[in-house]
Amino acid sequence: MDNNKLLILYHSGAGSTKTLSEIYFEKLNSYFVDINSIDLEYDYTKLENYDFLIFAFPTYHCSPSPSMMEFINNMPVFNEPKKAFAFTTYGLYSGNTLREFINTCSSKNININGYSGYRAPATDGALLLPPVSFMFSYEKNITTKIMADIKKIDAIIKSDANTVKCPSFKLYTILNYPNKILGKAHKHKLKLLKENCVNCNKCVNDCIRKCWTKIGVYPQFKVDNCEFCFKCIHHCPNGAIVLSEKTQKKIKLNEKFYSKLKEKI
Repeated sequence: MDNNKLLILYHSGAGSTKTLSEIYFEKLNSYFVDINSIDLEYDYTKLENYDFLIFAFPTYHCSPSPSMMEFINNMPVFNEPKKAFAFTTYGLYSGNTLREFINTCSSKNININGYSGYRAPATDGALLLPPVSFMFSYEKNITTKIMADIKKIDAIIKSDANTVKCPSFKLYTILNYPNKILGKAHKHKLKLLKENCVNCNKCVNDCIRKCWTKIGVYPQFKVDNCEFCFKCIHHCPNGAIVLSEKTQKKIKLNEKFYSKLKEKI
């Protein structure tokens, strides 16, 4: 076993990024590797114990998830350059997500030596759009792509080079800019169907941004800090959280969904 210590740090909404992070964890078994979901109160001193970092996060409106960006922005600057790899999951296209993330990491003395993106189930599209098969699956040949990226990581770790790799600016994102601004500005009104709520507090306990709080008999939703990953909707065990009653019967991207999907990868 290689003596290098690796850490996979991921942020996941409904579960696409978590699923792939767990596959990375399984495939990198020739190293000492740990896996952590990020927390906005994370103890950054733990990162000094690792030789190589892997960051994984979803793309929201052609940008890295706000939670992952806050996690990086709150991170202290490393004294010595840290080697790393990054990947993002996205529904239709990733835009300049990786470029934005990699440049932010550079300000923390984290050198992203390699990167990748994977088309994944669309958390929002599954709820808001008519059911289309590609919205509920990963891209074709994703297993082959993951194994190629694992080999890339292996080569980076064994190399003495520590050079930042960054994708070029994607011009098509300029055309998407109005849609991006509108998407970020629109505040969805999540609703709690009290007759369906079983007070399991899963929404309260699972929300990294603390948008659900238990006040009184039922959980209460506060929109201000929400990044609209819709994890609470997809993972509510009794379908008590909805965008509207029309979305109540939509296919949910929950633990069972991703468990079956993982078996196919």
